[in-house]
Order: sequence, then structure tokens, then C-alpha cells
Amino acid sequence: MLTARNPKCWVDRVVDSDTVLVWIEATADVRVRYRVRLVGIEGGELGTAEGLRGKDVLETVIEAISREQLYWRGSLNTRDQHGRLVGDITLADGQRLTSALHEVGHHWSRDKSGREWRQ
Repeated sequence: MLTARNPKCWVDRVVDSDTVLVWIEATADVRVRYRVRLVGIEGGELGTAEGLRGKDVLETVIEAISREQLYWRGSLNTRDQHGRLVGDITLADGQRLTSALHEVGHHWSRDKSGREWRQ
């Protein structure tokens, strides 16, 4: 059970262009590791040139923000068909990781109906 609305988190590693392993602070002395699907983000499938580039871009963005305190934004009850949590990571100033990925220009969005578009 999380003790804060937007608890602190730390990115452990990038899995692919839209998935990261994240430690989320459950209580002051308990952290739980989750596989997180970044909400609304598409970056290509692993095994494709676009997917490998998407993973590299995500790793670069994570590296750039990793010195700042990060916060989990989402629910532990929202999971996708692969069992991953679905949510976002924010910085202390409120900037979202998903927004930063759109700004870089490689990643694009997908809504619940499956419609995709570039920002």
C-alpha cells in the first residue's frame, strides 16, 4: 500500500521504448519494483530499427533526468494485458516523462482505441 499520492520513484532500467523497471516507495522504508508501461507512449517494437532507436531515446531522456527526484503518477490497479503498471513519471517541477519523450520527437501517442499519432 502506498503512503503518498505521488510517491517517490527511481528508474532501475529501460526495458524497451515504452517500458521501464521502476522502484516505487511504498512507505518510508519499503520500495517495490514494478514493470511500468508509460501511458500513451509508442516508440516502436524491439527487434526493429525504430524500436531500438526508441529504447536509446528513452535511455537518454532517463539519464538526463536521473539526477532529479522522480515521482510515480498512476495507480497500482491500472495494468495492461501484459501485467505492467500503466502510468507516468514526473519530476519535482511537474514535468512528465511522457511529455519529454514527445518533445524529443521520436515517440508518438496511442489512445485506448488503438489510434496512433505523432505530437
